[in-house]
Amino acid sequence: MANYLFINYEYPPVGGGSATACQQIARSFVNRGHRVVVLSSGVGSLNGSTDENGIEVVRLRTLRKQVHQSGVVEMLSYVLAASLEAVGIGKAHQIDFVLAFFSVPGGIVARWLHLRTGIPYVVSLRGGDVPGTEPHLAMFYRVLQPLRRNIFKNARSICAPSQGLKELSERADPYSVEVIPNGVDLELFRPNPAVRPKTLTLLSVGRLHVQKNVAYLLKIVAAIRDTLKTPVTATIVGDGPERPNLEQLAADLGITGSVRFAGWLDRAAVRNAYQSATFLIHASTYEGMSNVILEALASGLPVAASRIPGNTELVEPGVNGFLLDPEAEPAKTAELICSLFSNQAEWENLSQGARSTIESRFSWNHAADLYEQLLKTTVDEPDQPRMDTN
Repeated sequence: MANYLFINYEYPPVGGGSATACQQIARSFVNRGHRVVVLSSGVGSLNGSTDENGIEVVRLRTLRKQVHQSGVVEMLSYVLAASLEAVGIGKAHQIDFVLAFFSVPGGIVARWLHLRTGIPYVVSLRGGDVPGTEPHLAMFYRVLQPLRRNIFKNARSICAPSQGLKELSERADPYSVEVIPNGVDLELFRPNPAVRPKTLTLLSVGRLHVQKNVAYLLKIVAAIRDTLKTPVTATIVGDGPERPNLEQLAADLGITGSVRFAGWLDRAAVRNAYQSATFLIHASTYEGMSNVILEALASGLPVAASRIPGNTELVEPGVNGFLLDPEAEPAKTAELICSLFSNQAEWENLSQGARSTIESRFSWNHAADLYEQLLKTTVDEPDQPRMDTN
């Protein structure tokens, strides 16, 4: 058994998919007899050290103001606070190994700890920390390139949750990346045919950020209602900076009465939302590997997702949903959704295929197996810088 430090500036209830991944992997490690300390950031009064299901979670006071988003300055405050705290944690808890989520900011803290103590680390890429995922951050990626490559060079290994993210990272930086997919809680997220609605019900789950492209869902709703004359409702779970724009768009499209902005919900309520919808609409512009899609599929909910790396590894057209082009006319997507909904047998096949996809390929326990194997391998190796793949 070993002592691990997980470094992630987000940990539930703070953050999104990477926070969930960190929590689930930590829980799996503790269940296997390992000791896990998580070094994260707090918000408001949520600060300090607590024991959460056997995991010691250290939430630092930073400049972060909101639970579900963090700016560059707020991330920098986490890097400074975590770097000051990490060395003491490493020594006090006799940490054997570090798992850093995100090359930046988590990898910066792991590299600093490595410089001070020699404790080896693995970097888990999550999406937005990989150049190319967010075009408007191109300058930011270029400025950080020397630091990012130093982090990679001295890491024992680098991993990513999808093949698409692996390839994107390897194009940007000359270091090989392993693939460890995300998982999903198969007990919490499961089908419940008794609550499936008779009316076409579309669902979006996640941060209301331009990346998620929830505006496309609203346009689909308008096309279904106005062009196809089919009753339809939509539920948008989540919050973020795009909410005012989305509410205005719904008003402009004349569909305010058909759309419910639910805000952030607890896990049980999100599970219920998946179970009581007809399709998940996930038109994001980039993803590492979407926890939302995994949860929807585990709930037996067919998914309509943008044709981008990450999504294409989860959504199989004709098996558990279909892929869409957010640049295409929403009316085309609307027609396909209505066609699938009107054919109950075909929809049931997609629902069954959704659950089967997850049962056969994804679980947090399987993801923890892969992380444990990777970390054990790297612990057994001598501490030395990684070589470029070029």
